[in-house]
Amino acid sequence: QALRISFFDYSLLSPQQTATGLENYKRAGADPVFQIALRNTLLYTGLLVIAQTGAALALALLLKQRVAGLAFFRSAFFLPVVTSLVVISTVWKLMYNSQGFLNGLLGTLGLSPQPFLASSTQALPSLVVMSVWKDVGFYMLIFLAGLQAIPVELYESAGIDGTTKWQSFTRITLPLLRRAAVFVIVVGTISAFKIFTPVYLMTDGGPADSTMVLVFYIFRTAFRYFEMGYASAMSFILLVLTLVQFRLLRTTVEY
Repeated sequence: QALRISFFDYSLLSPQQTATGLENYKRAGADPVFQIALRNTLLYTGLLVIAQTGAALALALLLKQRVAGLAFFRSAFFLPVVTSLVVISTVWKLMYNSQGFLNGLLGTLGLSPQPFLASSTQALPSLVVMSVWKDVGFYMLIFLAGLQAIPVELYESAGIDGTTKWQSFTRITLPLLRRAAVFVIVVGTISAFKIFTPVYLMTDGGPADSTMVLVFYIFRTAFRYFEMGYASAMSFILLVLTLVQFRLLRTTVEY
């Protein structure tokens, strides 16, 4: 039904449907806001996946060590994963406020306050930071499981051969974590493409469309402007992008 609607000029406020062929898809190609939303989505996804993967691997390596209170730290890092995204978005919006916790902390350190969500250059990176904090615990557990599956004998043999810790990390740990890393990247990319709640609650796509992303733009077009035909067309463009993403991230490498 959504695919059929994408070929019509259809509003929720009127039952009348007018066939327009491919006009909705052509409109998306010429729509500057759609192009901005696509660019922001790709930028957000790239920044998030890189930061999230690196942070999750670093935390997994730290928590693999035998330290006091290990169970506490694992639980603490995982706690945001099971916390409501609505609650987290609301709390971080308050923290990013001009009089919020983060600017208070910067003032304590003698640094100037930052606009964060009020800045067209800082708003999207600010959402990335919040999203990394929210989900890094889940991906940390994936890497931790991968690390624990690596036989200790490999490191012992490498140590006898005189390899350094860095060489063991690059020649043993990273290759044997490939499957875990691919899972983290694929799931993280899928999740990033669907970002909606933080944008809806924290920025409403602003300032100056700097956090306008595809899912939020589709929602706004459909349920604020009631242009269901155009919103459906953009939804299927997003579907095509998702299929391309699956194809690019597919791997058959096995260790």
